[in-house]
Amino acid sequence: MLIDWKYRFDDGQRIALFQWIDRLPFSRTKTRIERDFSDGLMVAELIKYYFPSWVDLHNYAPANSTQQKLINWGLLNRKILCRFNLNVPEPVMRGICLGRSGLVEVFLYNLRTKIDEVLHQKAKTSEHANAMITPRQNYTPPEMDEQSQNISQYVRSGPQRLKPQGPGRKTTSMHNLSGDVVSRIEFDEKEQECMAKDEQIQILQAKIRRLEHLLHLKDIRVEDLSEKLERIKGASIGNRQPPSMINGRK
Repeated sequence: MLIDWKYRFDDGQRIALFQWIDRLPFSRTKTRIERDFSDGLMVAELIKYYFPSWVDLHNYAPANSTQQKLINWGLLNRKILCRFNLNVPEPVMRGICLGRSGLVEVFLYNLRTKIDEVLHQKAKTSEHANAMITPRQNYTPPEMDEQSQNISQYVRSGPQRLKPQGPGRKTTSMHNLSGDVVSRIEFDEKEQECMAKDEQIQILQAKIRRLEHLLHLKDIRVEDLSEKLERIKGASIGNRQPPSMINGRK
């Protein structure tokens, strides 16, 4: 997917993007969008919110150094963003890490588009689908109708802490789906999560077999060294002469 990294938003698009971010729960306080998403951690949390089995947050460490930020973004590029057919070039990654204005907003806008497309595709392929999510280009968040009353936290002055989304609240992308479709999507996510756990179990079992093999080799080595030690002791005792013979006495 080709992205125009020099794209400039109008006020309505920017507010809609900020309002979308406001609805998502994050692990830390929001301050400034360029700084908040610079290390990639909040990007990983955002994707995990929609696709829990896709992201292991333990792989992404909060970072202040550009080097660690680039490591996080490189991992996002290889492991997750490729599933959306998104690619962030290295110069752009470095610019996001350095907090250059506008880059992260373009990235988040395109990421939101791809998330909506994946959710839309899942709804289409479900046999219980009763409605279709409108294409992204025709999609307008409900909050846009109330921009004058509902201003994003990024627009308001001062840092604000995001409020976690309640268990009964649905994301905007899911509003047009029936309860059956949501259940099917949740089932698919759980199935993917189980497959990921099965893969981890297989890896751990392989590591256990490897350790057992190494332990067996260690036992063989210990037995071999013990036998050599016994032979050395026996030879030493056999070569030892009585004191009377040493002094020339019978």
